[in-house]
Amino acid sequence: MKVVSAKINKDPKHSLSKSDISFLFKITPENWTDCITTVVLASELFSNSRFDRPVIYSAYSSRLNVLSRGLSKSVAAKEVLRELGLIGSVAESGFANSIPKSELQKLDKVIEPYLTEFIASRT
Repeated sequence: MKVVSAKINKDPKHSLSKSDISFLFKITPENWTDCITTVVLASELFSNSRFDRPVIYSAYSSRLNVLSRGLSKSVAAKEVLRELGLIGSVAESGFANSIPKSELQKLDKVIEPYLTEFIASRT
């Protein structure tokens, strides 16, 4: 897996680093991450994007796009873990990749130990 970070000259900076992404991939089950070949820490602000979530996986390009600028480290990590959980079939996304509230609650319960481990080691 390759991590690409867009160069940024102004604030806010990326809330997750390449090493944060590598750590998240290390602590999660392999079947959640084995289909991802590239992770892009995008320069776009999530608030300015057309997406409804800050982390989106493209099965077509095997790429995970992370729009972490302007988010706290823990929120950005939670969003990455949510997307990895969706890839690992922990929950099902609905129409246009939206996640129903019931599925989101199930997903959050599954990713909670991974998020706790990440926060404990990275803050």
